Amino acid sequence: MVKTGDYIQEDFEKRKNEYVLDFIRKKELINSNDNVIFSQKIFVINSVIKWCLDKIQNKKMSTTQWAKYKKIISQYIAGIVDLKWNDGSLEIIEVKHGEKRTTRSRRTKRRN
Repeated sequence: MVKTGDYIQEDFEKRKNEYVLDFIRKKELINSNDNVIFSQKIFVINSVIKWCLDKIQNKKMSTTQWAKYKKIISQYIAGIVDLKWNDGSLEIIEVKHGEKRTTRSRRTKRRN
C-alpha cells in the first residue's frame, strides 16, 4: 500500500526534474554536433538546483537565498565562477581570466 506522503514526494521529484529540464532548455545549455551531445555544465547545475529546491521544500532556504543561488548559477554558466561539490559542501570559486582560479571560495553544506 502506497502512502499519501509517497505521492507527494513523487510529485515533488517530478516537478524538480521538470524545473531543471525547463531551465536547461531556456538557457540553451545542450549543444550537439552530428551524433555528439555537449552538456558541459548541466550535471553541476542539476545538482545545485535540486539541492536548492529540496531546501526550499523543507523551508530551509528563503526566496532571497534562492535568488542568490540563481545568480550564482548564471555566473557559473557565464564562466565567472566555478562550482564544485567537495565532501557535501558546495564550493563557489571565482575564476580570473588569464589565471586558473583564485583561492576564494564560499562553502555551503549539502544536506539531503
